[in-house]
Amino acid sequence: MSEHENLTDCEKIVMKTIWDAGKDISLMEIMAAAEKRYSRNWKRQTVSTFLLHLIQKGYLTSYRVGRVFYYHEEIPIEEYKELVTKEFMDFWYDNSLADFQKTMKKLGIH
Repeated sequence: MSEHENLTDCEKIVMKTIWDAGKDISLMEIMAAAEKRYSRNWKRQTVSTFLLHLIQKGYLTSYRVGRVFYYHEEIPIEEYKELVTKEFMDFWYDNSLADFQKTMKKLGIH
């Protein structure tokens, strides 16, 4: 994933829900998991819109089984985490692991 479009906070929640499922997942399963884990009581149309945007951005594909659409990740979570971590380190720490570690130490994270 050398180029990508940034995700909104809501799109991140939808993607994290799909990644955490570890399998292809339906709209209703996404809605239930997002409500349980993130206290998001979204309407069906709202989640459908997020899913459409994620497909357009290349993060997901969908397929239909009977009357149910399932969503499949196209970008693995590890690849996404590597990318956002690199962007974060570039922007906030000028790629300095030492500076990052100072911040972690101040926060009590080792």
